[in-house]
Amino acid sequence: MAFRDEGYNPTLAEVAERALVSRATAYRYFSSVEALISETATERGLLPLEHFWRPGDDPAGGISRAARDMMKLMLNDEIGLHVMERSFMAVWIDNDPSARPPRPGRRMKYIGPIVESLKGELSPSARKRLAHALSMVMGSEAALAIRDIGGASVDEALAAAAWAAQALLNQARIDAGEARRK
Repeated sequence: MAFRDEGYNPTLAEVAERALVSRATAYRYFSSVEALISETATERGLLPLEHFWRPGDDPAGGISRAARDMMKLMLNDEIGLHVMERSFMAVWIDNDPSARPPRPGRRMKYIGPIVESLKGELSPSARKRLAHALSMVMGSEAALAIRDIGGASVDEALAAAAWAAQALLNQARIDAGEARRK
């Protein structure tokens, strides 16, 4: 989406015009420019898991690389990141609790297969806990927290994301080893 690359926050009508579709078509698919950005921002740069890790590779290295790349993707467009979060919050607030759609959860495309590769090492409950913990350190919320609250530079944020993901996986392995010894 060239507008975002240009640092411009377009209206949905401007996006429709540049895409050579009618406004009606644009609004049929997206209720707002925020909805469009939230659907397309991360999809554009989200690399397939095989770019970082394949079954048989070291899971700790794979999750570290995946977390780093996901953080980099989020921080490549911090305006888009904030707009995306605003869109997620608006959808949550504007819908009845029974009708709130789940967030896309794209990070689980990385987390799920890597965590499941630990079947021989971790119990089902340990894998579930690890997936939950990893979902907290990968994605838009983590990017906002480390930059806006933690004050990290982009390089520090990338390093911290990789370290945190690998540390969680390593701790899950330590916990599993201790549980086996008991």
